[in-house]
Amino acid sequence: MKKKWLKITILVILPLVVGMACQLTAPISRIFNKATEEELVDIGPAETDVIVTEPVGAEEINDTLEPVTGEEQDLVMQGEDFWIQQETSVYLAFYFYNPNSEILFEDIEYTIYLYDAAGAELTNYTSDLRYLFPQETFGFSEIVYLDDETAVVDSVEIEWTYLSGAVEDFTNPFTIENVTYWENDDFPMVSGMIVNASSDTYTYILANVICLDSNDQIVGSGYTNIQFVPGNDFMGFTTYVDVFGEVSSVEVYPTYTYSSYYYEGDEFWSEISIPEDNFFLDDYGYILGGMIAQNNIDVPLSNSVAYVNFYDDNDAVTAVASYSIELLLPGETVGIAPWASTPPIGAETTSYDILILPGDYEEAYEVTDNPFVVNSTELSGDYDDYVTVNFTNGYSKSVSEVNVNVLIYDTEGFIIGGGYSWYYDPIPAGSSAEIEIWVDYDQNTSIGSIVAWVYPNSWTEFE
Repeated sequence: MKKKWLKITILVILPLVVGMACQLTAPISRIFNKATEEELVDIGPAETDVIVTEPVGAEEINDTLEPVTGEEQDLVMQGEDFWIQQETSVYLAFYFYNPNSEILFEDIEYTIYLYDAAGAELTNYTSDLRYLFPQETFGFSEIVYLDDETAVVDSVEIEWTYLSGAVEDFTNPFTIENVTYWENDDFPMVSGMIVNASSDTYTYILANVICLDSNDQIVGSGYTNIQFVPGNDFMGFTTYVDVFGEVSSVEVYPTYTYSSYYYEGDEFWSEISIPEDNFFLDDYGYILGGMIAQNNIDVPLSNSVAYVNFYDDNDAVTAVASYSIELLLPGETVGIAPWASTPPIGAETTSYDILILPGDYEEAYEVTDNPFVVNSTELSGDYDDYVTVNFTNGYSKSVSEVNVNVLIYDTEGFIIGGGYSWYYDPIPAGSSAEIEIWVDYDQNTSIGSIVAWVYPNSWTEFE
């Protein structure tokens, strides 16, 4: 699979622009302070031929940049701003706006300064935004921490610098659908879908959240990072938000990060399939279950990412789960019991879908067949909340730092939970080892079988 780094090289760079300090004078605001049968919506890979290529380094995604014409307008700190101090934490939300129709701002670096009533600087915090697209407004959510527990913030200033240049046909491909605010018994959450209008799949996407009251005044914010968004499709998200007032509407601002890279096309989705899965709600409203992933090509895959979206009947996202598959050998399978976020109170989760983004090719990996044999699995612990796995190293070398995954099945053959851990100590060739793994499963259901996978990863040592 050809993995490309997201990179723009502006041919004509205008002088570095320094933003005027913007003083935020908003006053400190008042602080307010048994399993179900699920519908499977499988968006797993289709069976197609795959051409294996080496991952490549940084590559440009757009080279149609043009010299700037006309007068460039400066970056604007737009609209309402917000900050509030809660003990040693200062919560902020604000907007940047690019008023130009053909000029891209990039490498926007901003510094937040906190001052006391005497004008003395208490602390500062610096962060950045990779791109601010032409005529784009982008919302920011930040928390700045104070070292002095007695410090009282009286005012806030924000300064910024950025680069700029003309650009064609490079826009933010991400939009938002089905945004939902959940009050969640004073632990508010926001969920939604990030939609990708591009045919390319992008990774490491940031989504900032701004919460507004009935007068469109900012009353809170939050953020989340999404590991990937498939091309011409969407990915769900959930995040907790810090809120200090009644929320009437929510805005979400997705964008690239400096870690974003992309995959062209869609042929690679068939490299990993999902032959088995089952997720459900337990009696307490938590999501349990798991899945099996299978490598369908003849090359080991490292750092693949499995993602599960959960929905209610109105297609609102109620929870998400993700898991990094550190290594999957050719033709091999692995059982996964990912931790799922807790659905908000009042949500009714009724369906889910699964997508796995295949990772990097490891053509020079030490082994292509799994050398480990599982000898036995059994429940252990005072509350039957552990599984003891005994296994043997069948390789000709000593092996250390390996993964151990477990799935638990009921008497009808459905996955009802599992767990995972790592075994770090060296295991000599032909020797056996034992590990106890904490597991999360429906203990009100009779267990039919326990299956374990012991497998190497990208940092396993063979000596």
